[in-house]
Amino acid sequence: MRTLQMMGWIAMLGVLALSCFSSRTESQKETAATERVDPETRAMQLMQANCFTCHNPDLEIELRIAPPMFKIRDHYIDDTIRRESFVRQIVDFVNDPTEERAVMYGAIRNFGLMPRQQFNQRDLKLIAEYLYDNDVSSDAWYAKWDSFQKRQVPQQMNFSGYEEMGLQLANGTKAQLGSRLLGAIQSKGTAGAVSFCNIEALPLTDSMSKVFQASIRRVSDKPRNPANSANSRELSTMLKWKGQMEAGEPMSPVTFEKDGMVVGHYPIMTSAMCMQCHGQPGTQILQQTQDALSKLYPADQAKGYGPNQLRGIFVVEMSKREKDK
Repeated sequence: MRTLQMMGWIAMLGVLALSCFSSRTESQKETAATERVDPETRAMQLMQANCFTCHNPDLEIELRIAPPMFKIRDHYIDDTIRRESFVRQIVDFVNDPTEERAVMYGAIRNFGLMPRQQFNQRDLKLIAEYLYDNDVSSDAWYAKWDSFQKRQVPQQMNFSGYEEMGLQLANGTKAQLGSRLLGAIQSKGTAGAVSFCNIEALPLTDSMSKVFQASIRRVSDKPRNPANSANSRELSTMLKWKGQMEAGEPMSPVTFEKDGMVVGHYPIMTSAMCMQCHGQPGTQILQQTQDALSKLYPADQAKGYGPNQLRGIFVVEMSKREKDK
């Protein structure tokens, strides 16, 4: 069976090389950050980090929370669609996933609507272009994917700035938490997996912080665990994002300097799967799960959400490079 080897993502990120953060323009920095890595390798990196936790490429996997990538490609591509149109449709939907934009209505019925997420637009376009150019259901592609995983490449995936670095670290942490939580649900059921978040989520985030040499935390205005309570600045960020969502605008990452560190805020959105523990008690949250939550989290506030709502923030604190001090 082909597997994602998600722990390889941790090892890979641990050796990523950062690009120089200088006074160059964003366009110049983006070019410098990507010119050392061939587009196919970078596209595989990006899909592994941002897509495959939900859109698993493994044809034999039993647990699915979203359609695999080859199904997505099959629904968007045909003999008449031009590359530019295919890329635009993928990018537009990922940036604003609504039922009106959707072409996979069966996937919405089975998995719910994809939650809004943050992507570097250059990287998102590269992923869409790669999907158009490559049949990700073919034996030839799987051979390349297997080779990619075995190489544990690349050793150089450069970032154009702290904002992009923080986004990739937040996505890497989300991928690890999601992968481990899915395994817990599969083996123990939703109620049994509640203990995962109670016992393992915070230590896992801490271990990811050590690997990345950055502090990575999850906070919320409605925390399940009081240790995840947002402070005043984090609450201000959430208020800003909620206003942007109400106005139909994209949620822009927030970065600022604090005590010699660069701090990045990145949103945590709910998905249909989240409703098993974060939805409406008595309907979406089954009684057995609610009993487990009440026992472990007597001060629980993290309920009553709907899909595609802002639930919290990934807070990433990054050490400033010497040349930036």
